[in-house]
Amino acid sequence: MNTLRTVLILICLGLTYASAQPSESAINKSLSSIGSSESLDEIHALSNINEDYKTGYKGLYSRYQKTKEEHQKIVKKFEEAGIPLFFSLIPYCESNFKPDAHGRGTAGLWQFMAQSGRTYGLKIEKGNDERTDVCLSTDAAIRYIKDLKSIFKEWYLVDFAYGMGELKLQRIIKKNGSKKISVLLKDPEFPKGTRNHFAKTLLLDAAIHHTKSDSDTP
Repeated sequence: MNTLRTVLILICLGLTYASAQPSESAINKSLSSIGSSESLDEIHALSNINEDYKTGYKGLYSRYQKTKEEHQKIVKKFEEAGIPLFFSLIPYCESNFKPDAHGRGTAGLWQFMAQSGRTYGLKIEKGNDERTDVCLSTDAAIRYIKDLKSIFKEWYLVDFAYGMGELKLQRIIKKNGSKKISVLLKDPEFPKGTRNHFAKTLLLDAAIHHTKSDSDTP
């Protein structure tokens, strides 16, 4: 009986994940929402995105299902700021949506370094680290994202810069003489972590924000 129950649970989990996998159309809508003029079939580095990032995406999507209510607070702030909702999902890849997460010198949902956090108005002192405050750190992230947009102009480049830093991205763009996703992702200097971060956020955004509209399309 226990074996049968386990099998049924695994089947249900598998079906839930399969239904959550975004279609190519939904992924293209996500790409369009962040300013890409290229569709998925033009970005060869992401040609097998659903399979290549299946494990990581599955865990992040599951975490989203458990934190929908908390995430809506962030969604509201991004809607008010006029920023694509793609960026509201960055905390899933950065911290697994855990406000008290700490990395190597980083903290909070958005994993700000101390210097960056202070630059964008967060108090970081003993007993009071505002990087772990959901509302304050999100406000700081919005200010940072807006600054990146003023520098790089395209929303998808903002995500790349968030992952690797402004100077490195500027160097890669200059080296290739192009801002196209298909070109930048092929560069051997493009950080694997930033590529993975972008791909998983893209899948989440497609599944969460674009799959419904995709299914409504005749």
